[in-house]
Amino acid sequence: MLSRKTPLVAAVLLAGSQMAHSDDLMINGFLNVNAGHQSTNDISISGYDDGVNFDVDTKLGLQIGKQVNESTSATVQLVARGADDYDTEAAWAYVTYSADENTDIRMGRLRTPFFYYSDFLEVGYAYNWIAPPTTVYRLNAFSSVSGIDLTRRFSAAGMDGAIQVYAGRYADQFAIGDDVYNFELRRAAGAVLTLSKGDFGARLSYHQADLTLDANPTAAGIVAAEPTLADVIDVRDLDLLAAAGAQAGEGDAFSADEDKSKFYQASLSYDNGSTAVVAEWTALEHETALLNDDMGYLITAAQRMGDATLHLTYTASEDELESGTIGQIQGNNESKETSIIVGVRYDYDASAALKFDITHHDEELVQGTKGESGLLYNVGLSLVF
Repeated sequence: MLSRKTPLVAAVLLAGSQMAHSDDLMINGFLNVNAGHQSTNDISISGYDDGVNFDVDTKLGLQIGKQVNESTSATVQLVARGADDYDTEAAWAYVTYSADENTDIRMGRLRTPFFYYSDFLEVGYAYNWIAPPTTVYRLNAFSSVSGIDLTRRFSAAGMDGAIQVYAGRYADQFAIGDDVYNFELRRAAGAVLTLSKGDFGARLSYHQADLTLDANPTAAGIVAAEPTLADVIDVRDLDLLAAAGAQAGEGDAFSADEDKSKFYQASLSYDNGSTAVVAEWTALEHETALLNDDMGYLITAAQRMGDATLHLTYTASEDELESGTIGQIQGNNESKETSIIVGVRYDYDASAALKFDITHHDEELVQGTKGESGLLYNVGLSLVF
């Protein structure tokens, strides 16, 4: 569901070897100013509530690039997010070495290439939604890696393609509800294959890392001196899950000390300039039982009519639990949800798009219990400069 100007956005905002050979410093940027309102607080979508919130999806980014010499360039992207109180961070900070016209090597802080839209995930102008659906695009906490990657572009059998491989490490925090956990990804690595022919495109990717997470079972206390399964399965956060697992005799399963996590992604796309369709599937697998395995997918279609674009998206995700006692404990954090998004985008001037989205969100399961459904209304303005 790329906008008609996405190739221009990519050329301007994506860095590295695509930058023009110039002695001048290049500064580009993007701004997404978005507002949202939920019909009810019984659902939860990206941090919105039943008031009007301007911070959740509002973002400002500045990208600074310098062509150091014919083969080497430097890129820094600074991003301030409303959801993080507009604290500025270096989302990208890397050096690119172009070994030849089809081979790039980058080293530094890189965007983890999980998704179809990963390279321009925060550039709202590059897609039609206010923001990509979180049922599929759900790895914000793991979106960067410090390391090295290699991209090789090629043409074969009438197709254009690229292979990207990377390796690195990353540490940060992520939140589940009101609880914040420290995590570290060691030996992170992955590979991405992209292919295109005419109006059609395909993408496959695989990623893995050894995950360490600081859930503390002792912080949750003792459920019972002689616990039964009924005593330990009524839990909600990761500390309680770890405590419940320990008391059920499954403590090793509910720890995360360099346990491997894997992520799979596949997508197909079609865009003839007026009609666009994207289907994307993703899946997570964890060795640790602290985090549920899950699967998510979306199907989105857009029709462009002059400066206006109408789009429709269906997206769904659900957890996959282990068997036996482990699965019963995991069931307390089980999630299953679907969304339908209807929206319109209006490119009212160069490099500026006005957007309206309505999302019907159905939480079939939230933390193992039946959820609710409701509507999210969004309006936003996306700029590139």
